[in-house]
Amino acid sequence: MLGWIGFFWVCTAAEERTLHNLDAHIRRRLRAILLRQWKRRRNIARRLIRLGVKPKTAWKGIHREHRSWWALSHSVAVDRGLRNAYFAERGLVSLEQRWRGLRAQNVNAPVQLLLGLG
Repeated sequence: MLGWIGFFWVCTAAEERTLHNLDAHIRRRLRAILLRQWKRRRNIARRLIRLGVKPKTAWKGIHREHRSWWALSHSVAVDRGLRNAYFAERGLVSLEQRWRGLRAQNVNAPVQLLLGLG
C-alpha cells in the first residue's frame, strides 16, 4: 500500500473521499478474512470478548442469524472488537493519512508563466 500511494500520491482533494472509502473497504475485507480464520462462531465470540466487546453483544451479534463472513464483518460486535486502531497497531497503513502526510510535505511549484502571444 505504501508503494501504491507513493506512485499515485499526486491527486486532488476530491479523491480524498475515495481514499477514505478504500481504507474502509480494506479494513472490512481484513475483518472478513480474520473471521474466516477464526472459523467457528463460538470461537469468534470468545475472541471478540477478549478484545473488549461485552459478552452479551458478542454472542448476540454473532449468533443472531446465519450470515456470510462479509455480512458479519460489519456487525456491531465485530466493528467494536476489530476497530481501526487494532489494524493500525499491527502495521496497516491508512491511504488517506499517508496522502495527507505527503500533501503536507508537498512543495508547490511556481505558477507557469503565460506568454502574451496575442
